[in-house]
Amino acid sequence: MRFQAAVLCLCVALVACRRQPPEDIDDLGVVPAWSMTAEDGKPIGTAQLQGKTWVVNFLFTSCPTSCPPLARATARLQERIRALLPKGEVPPVQIVSISVDPETDTPPVLAKFAKQYGADPRIWHFATSGNYDVTEKLVSEGFQSQLIRPDPPEGADPAAKPSAIDTAHSLKFVVIDRAGHIRGTWDKDDAGLDATVAAVRYLADL
Repeated sequence: MRFQAAVLCLCVALVACRRQPPEDIDDLGVVPAWSMTAEDGKPIGTAQLQGKTWVVNFLFTSCPTSCPPLARATARLQERIRALLPKGEVPPVQIVSISVDPETDTPPVLAKFAKQYGADPRIWHFATSGNYDVTEKLVSEGFQSQLIRPDPPEGADPAAKPSAIDTAHSLKFVVIDRAGHIRGTWDKDDAGLDATVAAVRYLADL
């Protein structure tokens, strides 16, 4: 009897410990309703992610510098999340990479990029709006993340408008809870990945 009581106390203590929120988790507000097109041509957005914990970041497929390391870090995040998920169940956690070059990154282009980085279609999705202004508004105002494409200089040739290469964008992971609230942003380095995974575990109860 004493042994059973001790085991019960230990289990309760472990659950309580696991459910403690990470120190740097916060509530930064609700993401507004949004909808884009995923790499498979299907809609992705508020309706599809409702009730799930998810992580979003921002990149574009032709980026030669900062996006490949971000994509590799996202692949590592995917593997760490996949290791936590119950086998055979619909994943309660999703990752969404939103293209900041939506005119170029069509669903077929995103599908090729997803395959290149080993994206599991059950977990990691790619999204495009098809329109830069729509994307900029959502990323800047909705996800509270940096996305800036400078205006062309006065008198410049209209055909020489800034491109994706001229775009400055956030390289952080943004974690969203099941109610659609932003709960924190973290870097793609090892410490940032650890913090992102800790937030996901807490919010998804994994």
